[in-house]
Amino acid sequence: MSGAPFLRGDRLTLRTVTRDDYAFLLEHGNDPAIREGAPAPTPISRDDLAAFVEDDESSVQFLPCRNGEPVGFVFLFDIEPHRDHAEIGCWIASDQQGEGYATEATELCLDHAFADRGLHKVLARVFEHNDASTAVLETLGFQREGRLREQDYVRGAHRDTLLFGLLAGEWAD
Repeated sequence: MSGAPFLRGDRLTLRTVTRDDYAFLLEHGNDPAIREGAPAPTPISRDDLAAFVEDDESSVQFLPCRNGEPVGFVFLFDIEPHRDHAEIGCWIASDQQGEGYATEATELCLDHAFADRGLHKVLARVFEHNDASTAVLETLGFQREGRLREQDYVRGAHRDTLLFGLLAGEWAD
């Protein structure tokens, strides 16, 4: 059974995640090409996924779907209601990349963050070698706010992580 549609864009619908989606999320979330872009050095287990989706009250997750079929995963996490900010993450399945889905899914999730949740700021972290994610963030108006030097161990080396931020007023413009 698929989750309920939550937000609709031009090509994608963001819908809620159900347990039936775990196979898709585990298969693609554990894809080495996807993990290389995220700080997940170890495989994600079903229990890890369930804890994030079902138990983490500081996060909200969506499956971006094209014609009813999931193409990736987009989520807000570390939602701080008293501090009015959250962090965003997104990945698109390897066989669906290059179609602009990450931009559209992130855009829809940002609409939810600012319009529905009333957040003041959304943060994003990207490995410096992840040009595609950097391009998505810059296209959507995120500003580079800093660099965490040699923050994460990726592909046999410590890599810098770039910090980006987007304010509600910038999104409204």
